[in-house]
Amino acid sequence: MKILTIIFAVLLSASTLCAQESFTVPQLTPEQETEVLYNHVYAYFAAGLSMAKEKGVSPEAYGEYIGEQFKVFWDPESGFPFFVNQIMFILQGVNPYSEMKIVEQNEKMIRFTMSNMNKLFIQGPAYGISYNEFLACSDGLLKTVANHMKTNFSYKDTDGLYEVTLTAK
Repeated sequence: MKILTIIFAVLLSASTLCAQESFTVPQLTPEQETEVLYNHVYAYFAAGLSMAKEKGVSPEAYGEYIGEQFKVFWDPESGFPFFVNQIMFILQGVNPYSEMKIVEQNEKMIRFTMSNMNKLFIQGPAYGISYNEFLACSDGLLKTVANHMKTNFSYKDTDGLYEVTLTAK
């Protein structure tokens, strides 16, 4: 009987070990990498904003706080064209599903639009924040950095079409 129990235990253990799935390193396509990064950027931004709201900090004030942290990495002497190119690069990177179009430009001003800025919010709030709170926080952040870079920043949004105007001071 002991031998039968031992044989049963060995067979059960062997079948369990053989049934375990081995793990592999995921191979992401460039599109999947973009999707993961896009979702993480929004999740971290939104989670921070959500926590700020719980502590009674407005979306604008939280955005200004982030802008104060970021502005030390921006050199105002780099000039308006540098700032415009970097902000456009960053905004396009933050939302790869957006189509960016330059609407108007000269040496002292640029106006561009981005479509689908509300992509994560179509079904309603995402990560505990609304689209308007997201925009208000972004506004606080971008105005703070733009002001540091001797630039005026303004935006308007119409159903996810985000229009940005940057003007050199």
